[in-house]
This record gives sequence, C-alpha cells and structure tokens, in this order.
Amino acid sequence: MKKLFAMILAAALVLGLAACGGSSAPAATTAAPAKSDAAPAPAADAGAAVTSDTVWPDGSTVYIDVPAKAGGGTDLYTRYLTQALGELYPKVNFVVTNYDTTEVGREHAKNADPDGKTLVIHHGGWFLEYCAGSSNVNPKEDFETVGILNMGGPQAIIAKPNAPYKNFKELGEYIAAHPGEVVIGCSLGGASHATLFSIVDSLGEGYTDMVNWVQCGSEADKLTQTASASIDIANCSIPNAQAYEADGKLTILGTLGPSVATLDNMSELVGLQLGDSFKTTKEQGLDVAWDSCYYVWAPKGTPEDVCRAINEAICKATEVQSFIDGNNSMATYIGAVDYDTVQATIEDEWSRMSALSTAMGLNVR
Repeated sequence: MKKLFAMILAAALVLGLAACGGSSAPAATTAAPAKSDAAPAPAADAGAAVTSDTVWPDGSTVYIDVPAKAGGGTDLYTRYLTQALGELYPKVNFVVTNYDTTEVGREHAKNADPDGKTLVIHHGGWFLEYCAGSSNVNPKEDFETVGILNMGGPQAIIAKPNAPYKNFKELGEYIAAHPGEVVIGCSLGGASHATLFSIVDSLGEGYTDMVNWVQCGSEADKLTQTASASIDIANCSIPNAQAYEADGKLTILGTLGPSVATLDNMSELVGLQLGDSFKTTKEQGLDVAWDSCYYVWAPKGTPEDVCRAINEAICKATEVQSFIDGNNSMATYIGAVDYDTVQATIEDEWSRMSALSTAMGLNVR
C-alpha cells in the first residue's frame, strides 16, 4: 500500500492545499443570484462570434465564488485574478464571495445560471474530497472546467512554537519515539489530509498510524491552533509561515509542493532569500512532492463557446503584472493553458486523485 501511495503521489501533476470550514454564512455581502427556472439566454445573437466582451459586456457583474474563508490560498489567488481581470475589463464589476463552509459555496455555484457570469475557483483537492465522500458536489460532472490559474505552490509545514523537532527527519524520529502523541490538524478527507499524510508516510512504515489526525480546515484555524499548541503540525502558505515565524509563534519544518520547487527558485519568486527552514521535502531527502492546479469552473450547461471565451480571458489575466506579482509572493508557479488542454488536465487529475483516495482507504465512490 505504501509503495502504491508513493507511486501515485510521485506521478501527481496538479496541486491544492487551501482548505475551508466553519459557519455557513458567506463572508461577502453580495452573492450571485440563484439559478432561475427559465432556460439561459444565448450569450450572443445567432451566428455572432462569442468573445469575453459579449459574455461580459460593459456594465455587467461577474460573480466568483470562493468556497473558503478570506485570507487563505484560494481566496488570495482569486483576488489576484479579479484584480487582473479588472485591469483588462475596467467596466465590468467582478465580485468575490467567500463561503466559510466549503460545500455551501460549491452548491451555490453549481445552482447558478450557466451564463458565464458565475464562476467558482478551487484547487484539485476537491476531487479527493468528492471521492472520499466529504463533498457531494462533483467538480467534474456538475461543472464545466474553463481554466487553470496556476500549478500551485509549496505549502509550509508548520509545528507549534519550540517544537522538539526542527525538520522532517527529526519529526520522524520523534513520532517513532512518542507514538500517539503528535496531533496533526488538516481538512480530513481533503487535500491537506492527503499531503500531510504523504509526508508522514514517507518518514517510515506505519508512521501514519502513530499520529492523531484531527479536523482543522481553514488556514486561519491552522495558524492559531498551531501557535497556541492546540495541535502540533499543520500546513499554511509561505507568507503566513514567514510572518508567524518572525514573531516566534511557530516552527517551520520545511515545505511540500510541486516537484519543480526548490529553496532557490521559491526564494526567487518571493524576492527574498528564504531560510533553510523552508527547504522542500525533496531537498530534505524525502521522496515525495505534491503538484496540483487551481481551477476555474462554470456551472454545468454553460455553452462551450462561452467557456472558451472565458478561458481566453483567464489566460490573458495571468499575463498581467499584478497577477504575476501576487503569485510570485506566494511562490506559486503560474500555469494557465488553453481550453482543450484544460480538459485533458482535469481528466488526468481526476483519475489520479481517485486512485490516491483508494490507496489511502478513503474512496467511497
């Protein structure tokens, strides 16, 4: 099982680590209107070319749902996108709505009108959550995948302040010497569960059974609970890890992310030399990495020509400097691709995530 898990992880191409949980109320005050009973109107007159300008005419409002709390990776990537889109389409109003409960945000986007004016952004860990049964919304069947924002970026693996281990090797030694003591906070059945599981699994045979896994979904909760030593281990974005480490509020054990990530190129992206505490799993001798994309979806039934037009707009937005700067600040590798490549990518990731959830004993589908 361990070998199967490791092979699947090593084959992974696309990432997502930001997670969510909490109350069910959306954080934003403006949400997209619910889907009407009437059939959606065509995006343009019959025979007319469908472009982003016809899908999003001047004066229109585009709603982008974020099924995660404000301040996490999914939220930040979304806001980098809307800032860039606002520069490209200054007469279109782009509204971001955060949902503290993941499933509420997904359901809202699923039930919106398929007219190209409601989108949802999430990482590929959603596939794993659906396979594991922690989500009942199927991102592959209930939506049209219209674009990819990035290939994800490294996540810092954090520990409580003054932890008795300072890197992954020392963590493994501590787990072996103190079975049952280490508490790991994650989104159970989700992406952060799988990524943290992969690290612990790579430390030694049976190590995943020697730790305690507890629900801790949002990045804010992971940071505060790790800083207060309510949990021992969690994951978070590099900027938040830097800030909390500088204040002495946590210990950084390293990073886990795309196979291409190194301490040097992460430092180049963020524009400053990261300390050795940010060395990747591979740089610390662990044969594990995690690659996954952040996707943009539209409700099922959105016409293909509308989806293609939105994809072109997304690709243009990822070339805007504000988007580049935002992703660089989080050491994230931009990876927008054309519409047809998006479809091939999601099919590949769906297959791999399904196999991964089976290897972890989580697949209920």
